[in-house]
This record gives sequence, structure tokens and C-alpha cells, in this order.
Amino acid sequence: MEVIDTLEVKHAQKFYGQFQAVKDINLTIKKGEIYALLGHNGAGKSTLIKMILGLVKPSVGMIGIEGLNYDVKNKEIKKRVGYLPERMNFYDNLTAWETLSFYAKLKGITKKRCEEVLEQVGLSEARHRRVGTFSKGMQQRLGLAQAIIHRPDLLVLDEPTTGLDPIGILELKEMIRNWNKEGTTILFSSHNLNDVEELAQQIGIMNRGEIIAQGTLKELQNKLGMPTKIEIDLSVIPDNLEKILVEKQIETFQVEGRTISIDCPKDKKTQVIAAVMDGVLKVLDLRLKEPGLNSIYQRIMEELAV
Repeated sequence: MEVIDTLEVKHAQKFYGQFQAVKDINLTIKKGEIYALLGHNGAGKSTLIKMILGLVKPSVGMIGIEGLNYDVKNKEIKKRVGYLPERMNFYDNLTAWETLSFYAKLKGITKKRCEEVLEQVGLSEARHRRVGTFSKGMQQRLGLAQAIIHRPDLLVLDEPTTGLDPIGILELKEMIRNWNKEGTTILFSSHNLNDVEELAQQIGIMNRGEIIAQGTLKELQNKLGMPTKIEIDLSVIPDNLEKILVEKQIETFQVEGRTISIDCPKDKKTQVIAAVMDGVLKVLDLRLKEPGLNSIYQRIMEELAV
């Protein structure tokens, strides 16, 4: 049986007059994936998301969700998508329960489901409080509740951690993982690279309307050929340390206190580790640090600026 991708974007472009906000985007998100979209302000993320949601029609190209095309099945597609915008506006004089009941009625959902999602987002005890008294973080939670109330196939989150305190961010990450385990495909945009690195299975980086790099974290590391950092703690720093390291064919290193930091190609890690562990140096501890998303993002942006 053929597995249908949750989202398929083919050669999508968007023009506003002479300005091209999105340039020939091709993007596939498989069922059950968590995909993160990165890029600075003005990179085209919001326009792409609006096209995926059916709020903006592509000037060129096609967008399909669960095998359905917006041109033919617009209403059917929107039943399958949940969305949390960066800024969610509610009626201040309604309670959380009244607000969610309103969305449930629009989507033909029972009130039992309202109870379930309020529990999931941690608002059960505040269900009868007016939304106007809510903190920004609580309003964000209510926004999440309305986004998942109909159990969407695709959940789109635009800067979902905005306004959340550290505990709220941890709880949100756990919610995202749980929804994903239940089968929901998730697309989210974020400026927080640590959140992306922790949650995303696939990452797309946008710049000037184009996806300039995408893949898993490991794939991005490999494409850029970024070195692995090996940190070695020594019990004693020998006077001839530099000579010892050069003899071991280790030339790119820094010494700070009793710690040696070595940058080496990924395919040379085993060779370097074996060289420093041969008994000549008195090693207390050894740590490997693969290049993180922050380093990858900075490298990509630096290469674009050249």
C-alpha cells in the first residue's frame, strides 16, 4: 500500500507585484515527521506557511496535504490542518471553556473533546476564568488547544514557545512529542535553535524566499563538512605537549589549563582518539562535541554573505 506524504509542495512561488516572496520551493514532509523551518525575519517562512494553510494562493506551483489539492479540496484539507499563529487573539470576556466550546462547535467536535484538550495543555483548573485575565503563556496554551481540538493530520505551529516560561517550554515540547507519537505530523517555525535541535527530525533553512538547506541534523553536518571537537582533560600537561601532538599528526588544537581542544574531520575521530589514548598522555576524561545547529546555521549564513 502506497504511503501518502502529509505535505507536498511543488515549485511553489509567490509574487506580490514585482516582489517575489517565495521562490520555487519544493518540500515534502512525510507522515509522522516533525519538520522545523528556520530563517531570519523576512526569509519567506510566514508566506510559505500561509500558502500551506490555504490562506494565500501560490502564484505558481502546487500544494497538497494528505494527497489532496487545494484547488479541488480546499474545505476538506482545512479540516485536516491545525494552526497556532505566533500571535493568537481571543475575546477577553469569554472564559477558556466558552472559547474552546466555540471552536468545537465550528468544527463539529463534542464538548468531551474540549475537556481532553484543556487537560492536555494544562488549563483544566482555569477553564472558567476569563481569557482577558490570562498571561501570555496561558493564552498560548489556549491557542494550542484550539489547534489540536479536531485531531489534525498536520499541525502547524508558528513560533510556539513565544511567551512561555522555561517550565511551559518543557511542557510544550512534551506535548509536541506526544501528539507526534499519536500520529500527528508537525511543521513548526522557530528562532530558538536549541528547541529545533531537540525536537525536529527534519530541518529546512530559508533565506530570501528559498530553502537553501534541508535534511536531518546529521545530514546538514555532513554536507558542510564541519569538524568534530574533541576535548581531552589531562592530569598533567607535559612541557613538550605541542611536539607530542604534532608527532601524533594532530595539528589543529588549543590548550586551556589542562584541557586540549582538537578540531578534526568526522572521519578521523577514531584515529585521533586512538592517538591520544596510547598511554603517552595522562588522560582523565575525553568528550566529543558534534557541531550543533547554531554552528551549522551560522556557517550557512556566513557562506551566503561571501
